[in-house]
Amino acid sequence: MFHAGTLIASICDAAPSRGGRYPRDLLAWPVMRIATFLPHVGVFGGVRRFLELGNEWTRLGHDVTLYTPAGLPPTWLAYGGGIAPLGAATSSCDVAFCADPHTYDAFRAMPAARHVYYCVIEGDEGLARAAADPGVTLAANSGDLRAALAKRFRQVVLDGVGGIRTDFFRPGPAQRTAAPLRVLVNGRRSRPKKGTDLVLKSLAGLIGQVPDFEVVLFDSVEAHNRQDPRDGAPLPPNARFVLGPTQEELLALYQSSHLFIAAERKAGWCNTALESLACGCALVCTRSGTRDFAVHERNALVTWRHSWFVRRAAKRVLTDAGLRARLGAAGPASAAPWAWPVLAAKLLSQLQA
Repeated sequence: MFHAGTLIASICDAAPSRGGRYPRDLLAWPVMRIATFLPHVGVFGGVRRFLELGNEWTRLGHDVTLYTPAGLPPTWLAYGGGIAPLGAATSSCDVAFCADPHTYDAFRAMPAARHVYYCVIEGDEGLARAAADPGVTLAANSGDLRAALAKRFRQVVLDGVGGIRTDFFRPGPAQRTAAPLRVLVNGRRSRPKKGTDLVLKSLAGLIGQVPDFEVVLFDSVEAHNRQDPRDGAPLPPNARFVLGPTQEELLALYQSSHLFIAAERKAGWCNTALESLACGCALVCTRSGTRDFAVHERNALVTWRHSWFVRRAAKRVLTDAGLRARLGAAGPASAAPWAWPVLAAKLLSQLQA
């Protein structure tokens, strides 16, 4: 099934700089040819997952190729694997990964020893087709989603839970000034399930009741997300948008913020919530997409998805410096188990079983 070759010892020693250590038994694993499929390489839609995993697998010595309609590399994140258009997905590989219905036909047409459909969101439009395909194995990016898929389809679902670059998303205490307090929010209003407007409504009711604070929202406007989030946004006077931040600028926003609020619903894995934890930012969040890593009162305040509950939790954090410090201090360590090297090895170990 697998191609000849073995991995060298140095890759295990290099892993800690990437935010996690590869298990030593990876040295006994043969080199694999891995294909991943994405509809685009923009900044959203779960794209980071395959880019980061591709980088980790490439670092481990595997032959990884990402197939997309355009066959062009991403401009916002360095990618070390190969990149090719969908039409070039004709040679055989050991395992092929897909996570969307738009590239499913090319994914299934590619000769592969294993085909894995990686479900990364509730309500995935391609899931039913993949689950009904006896030649496809399912994987999921969160514990809740994995359990739900196993129960619904009565089949084994691979553990694809995790994903964070702890070598990049890390604390920067010098960036966080004492005042005004900064609240950071995912500003993607084109997807109501992100809860951006709900968070804005919650925060608007706190003006004058808590120490002075500003609200910063971030989003990217591009070919695959054309809606300008500022249009019609119910912004309180202390709020502003940062559009199209680079990864370094996004890191600086996390590091300089005192509170991150995530009010998602039907999420798979809430990247932004975990990134904020890794940067030592206090977190208020709903359970959606965060249940694997957010523990109420330990490293986050986990609340119901309603403006009254979100407002109450945010008020606690903004008025209690000790609580902010305690939650922020617990964040980085709680993010470490979900690092990309850990996930990359976990997925391969299940495929080797």
